[in-house]
Amino acid sequence: MKPISRIDPTTNQLYFRGISATELACSSDFESVLYLLVHGILPTTQQREQLVSQMKEFRGFYKKDIQSLNAVVKNLDTLRDKHGLDLFETLLTFVTMCPIVIANQLAKSQDREAENAQDELGHAANFLWMVRGIMPMKIDVIDFQTSLILHMDDPDNPSLTALQQKLDDGDVSDSLLAALSEHIGPLHHGAGTQAMIMFEDIQEPDNVREYLRNRLKSGQKIFGLGHRIYRGIDPRAVVLREMLERRTMKTCDEWLLHVSDAVAREGSVLLSEQKGIDSFPNIDLYNAVVYFTFGFPPKLNTSLFAVSRAAGWMAHILEYLKSQ
Repeated sequence: MKPISRIDPTTNQLYFRGISATELACSSDFESVLYLLVHGILPTTQQREQLVSQMKEFRGFYKKDIQSLNAVVKNLDTLRDKHGLDLFETLLTFVTMCPIVIANQLAKSQDREAENAQDELGHAANFLWMVRGIMPMKIDVIDFQTSLILHMDDPDNPSLTALQQKLDDGDVSDSLLAALSEHIGPLHHGAGTQAMIMFEDIQEPDNVREYLRNRLKSGQKIFGLGHRIYRGIDPRAVVLREMLERRTMKTCDEWLLHVSDAVAREGSVLLSEQKGIDSFPNIDLYNAVVYFTFGFPPKLNTSLFAVSRAAGWMAHILEYLKSQ
């Protein structure tokens, strides 16, 4: 079976089980890619329907007192015992409940109630429904689903390292808690939020060079540029940049496209001039700003990243324990 995820630096591509992640993001759906990560092959229609049915059933396990992703993890053993779940089903419960918890967190922060999950809606569409209260347009579902898929796994990231280290001790819940704890770090999955904060500070493309020069002078990081493995632009960033252009063109948010492009251009030049580093846009340059076009506040970006990455964590846990 091919690796859950792999980056080929010679072609600058990310693969999920040997299939281009960007191609999957633009042509598949969350449930099918989740099946691929876990089982190593894309599902048949019947296999996908079975997975979707299980996920819809597990939505019913959510209770209002489960108010954080950490709380989901801490309730997994109880849910497992109460409902007679095996390990696959327990982890699928975690994946299923993540967007429901985040939707309720967002609604609570806005002094309102999230909508109840709808059985006819898939994983991505149901989240949009819960936070908006209106049936999402098809293009929004497609774009949101694409964004989720792009973030589902990465072979070299701090949250995965933390998860695997705890798995050595044999505790699944502790491994998920360790991954969640590492996940919120500002230099890793919090970088997208920080990039969006930069854009809001900059406001105009003409301000970019001076702003970034001052950041570097004060020892601050330019978020959204550079990657440990990719030798060029992150292929996921290409997809999100195209999505951002389409979603903001001729709208009041078009300035975000121009500012982010200027950061990519001027930031790369400054890092080359001042530090001798070749830096290219990574996924964090665009993820929070793309989610902003759905009406989501920048601070939600890290949580949405976890909604995606839960699928990768599930796949890695199952594969690791199977190998022992």
